[in-house]
Amino acid sequence: MIKDKTYKYITIKQIDDETWEGKPVYRIVNNKSKSLLGMLSYYVPWKQYVFSSREGCVFNTGCLHDVLDFMENEIK
Repeated sequence: MIKDKTYKYITIKQIDDETWEGKPVYRIVNNKSKSLLGMLSYYVPWKQYVFSSREGCVFNTGCLHDVLDFMENEIK
């Protein structure tokens, strides 16, 4: 299982082996400002990972594609 992956504008990473419901939690961080943009966590009712963004954060199609790429290819 991958710990982090860097894309052009964002990095998705697990910080300090954080988990939720026994599954890794991944934080989405802006590469330039290092600010937290959102997270990927396991949602038990759906039995899958979901994306949650911080209030006021916006994403273009490229960044959303990167999030989707990570969810489809890195999280098992």
